[in-house]
Parts: sequence; structure tokens; C-alpha cells
Amino acid sequence: MYAGKKNDLREADVRYNTSDFDFTDYPTSSCYRKHDVRGIGTHEAGHVFGLDDLYGNDDNLTMYGTPPFCTTKARTLGLGDVRGLRSIY
Repeated sequence: MYAGKKNDLREADVRYNTSDFDFTDYPTSSCYRKHDVRGIGTHEAGHVFGLDDLYGNDDNLTMYGTPPFCTTKARTLGLGDVRGLRSIY
């Protein structure tokens, strides 16, 4: 994007709610009800770039609205996430 144009992104902050949610950087088989901190970061970065939460049959995508517990699958974008970004940019 060019400075001064619509949707010009200069800065973004993301805050993790560690009071109400548990996070881990290393989900293991013994993990219980913890969110992958990198997967959540990737999801929130999607919002910064203009993507919305998805629901329905899209639970394998990073932008799915209810993040899964104890998995790293949201760390990388799925095809639907990439298509959403391409439609914006």
C-alpha cells in the first residue's frame, strides 16, 4: 500500500488475554485446553490485514473464529486464508 491511500497500515498492536485463556508455545499430547500462542498470533495478524473470522466448514483455516486447543495447525495459512488476502490486496 502507498502512504496516504485507503487502508494504509502504519502500526498494529495485539494483546493476549492471559487472565482468561491459557497459552503454550509447545502443544504436546498432554496439552489440555491451551491455545497455541503462535497460531493465535497468526490469526490476529490476519485481522490486522483485513481478514474476518470464519465459521462453518472452515475449521481447518487459520481465520476460523473458534481457535482449536493444543494444535499448531493455525500457525500457517490455509488456501482459503490466502485467497482472502489476495482478494484484499
